[in-house]
Amino acid sequence: MPDEMFFFIADISGYTEYMVRNQMEHTHGIYLINELMTALVKEVALPMEVSKLEGDAIFLFLPYEKLPEEMHKDPRMLTEKILRFFTAFKRKINALQEKNVCDCGACANLGSLNIKIVAHFGKASIVKIGSFMELSGVDVILVHRLLKNQVKEKRYLLLTEAAYKKLSLPAEGKVVQAEEIDKDIGKIPVYIYYPPEGIPPPEKKELSFFEKIKGHAKLVLGTTLLKFGNKKNLHYHNFPK
Repeated sequence: MPDEMFFFIADISGYTEYMVRNQMEHTHGIYLINELMTALVKEVALPMEVSKLEGDAIFLFLPYEKLPEEMHKDPRMLTEKILRFFTAFKRKINALQEKNVCDCGACANLGSLNIKIVAHFGKASIVKIGSFMELSGVDVILVHRLLKNQVKEKRYLLLTEAAYKKLSLPAEGKVVQAEEIDKDIGKIPVYIYYPPEGIPPPEKKELSFFEKIKGHAKLVLGTTLLKFGNKKNLHYHNFPK
């Protein structure tokens, strides 16, 4: 029988355009995206689980039966966990820009990236395929379809009506009610929440000679490890080691 659960997809907005525009600096782009994804994954904490990484996105799920009692009583606690992804992403962008020692397209245009999150509450079956756990069901399809939506902004939390009723959004920020249309599923009522920016961009300052050398060495090392496939894979509690 399918289980009730929350689904969340944290997706890097502007990823495709960023990679296409910066093909000449492909390795730097991949390294920077990897750094951003690492920062997002570090925000994942039980009872949320990572289903899989999907290129520029993280697919998370949370079985309703595993929702802690305190989150049942106060849904804002779960919402706050999800909203931390926005803060973590912005903080990492700022950190990478602050110590930036490269003026290539990938490094210079890092600020064009942002994060969007799609949230849904529904049912899915957890199926074991080899050593991996896969989620299946119409609701899994729905949450993925909603990544391709009509929202023009790059930074937002999009909730289906089912997720909106289960979660409690903070007073800060803006909420807009809208509707998405899927060719197979039909009309999907949604709520779009725009969280406040929170963290200002870093002030551009002149780096010392030592900071420049250190930053350049880190960039070279990181891209070299990626190029030769020696970059350590991120490990998750529900992923095979």
